[in-house]
Amino acid sequence: MVALEMMMHIGATTSRLIDATVEIMGEPDPGDLAFLHVVLAQCSLPYREPASGTRDHIRRNGRASLIVTAGHLFHPKTGEPLLQGIPYGAKPRLLMIHLCTEAVRRQTATIPIADSMSAFMRELGLSVTGGAKGTIGRFKEQLNRLAAARLQIGITFGDRATTINPAPMIQRFDVWFPEDYRQRTLWPSEVMLSSEFFDSLKGHALPLDPRAVRALQHSARALDVFVWLAHRLPRVKGRNGDRVSWTALQTQFGPDQTDAKTFRRDLLTAMRQVLAAYPAAKVEQVNGGLLLRRSAPPIKRLPPAGSG
Repeated sequence: MVALEMMMHIGATTSRLIDATVEIMGEPDPGDLAFLHVVLAQCSLPYREPASGTRDHIRRNGRASLIVTAGHLFHPKTGEPLLQGIPYGAKPRLLMIHLCTEAVRRQTATIPIADSMSAFMRELGLSVTGGAKGTIGRFKEQLNRLAAARLQIGITFGDRATTINPAPMIQRFDVWFPEDYRQRTLWPSEVMLSSEFFDSLKGHALPLDPRAVRALQHSARALDVFVWLAHRLPRVKGRNGDRVSWTALQTQFGPDQTDAKTFRRDLLTAMRQVLAAYPAAKVEQVNGGLLLRRSAPPIKRLPPAGSG
């Protein structure tokens, strides 16, 4: 049995993760908490571009279910609806964490945003580069996809289930991106979450350490593993921990991979990165999968200012 937290081969992101670990050892800023809807911590978006023509992305994990349906945006000049596709990769995950965080912090579904796309990207901790292979074009595409997508969230409780019927996570985002990313004419001053999503978020917000999110922003899989462990580890009840099989892990974190050995390698790489950013996590590699032991959450929900 090998404890994952003892494995030292973190890879290309070693320096950033070591820096993050040192920072995380300190006390958090009292107002510095991130949040994500708990269902999105259990059921994630695709890692890669879905096959052409795919309209629905469906994920189930335990009591949680998520269906993401591709939607349309209307072109401001032609008025024609254009199908946007399903969001995928790390960027829409960072966007969802940002929007959930601001909604919980402000206790409102209306979220102010930076006054240009490049400023918004920097606010999310993303690099800003132009050109055909730059980050700006990819960010625009993923933001369009997320703005157009509809989310159906389901949570079961014994013999009953709560369902948020198909609705956009983002109800209003008045923007169509111009060719010049510096242009501000069509850039909105705020984003409005749908009332259905916001109402559900108020009762199902998972606290996260934003320092860990920043350290793991390079990898969609590492972000997924982090938020999953943040939700799962504090809830482990078994005295000897909970075992999770490789099959179950691949269903959740590698449905797009057919080779089991490649998946295990990729998951262990992501897991080592996550454990560097979540030092309190107790995870071990055992025969047949992983062993999860009850652990402190990555960050505690702090009391409101002036309380107690």
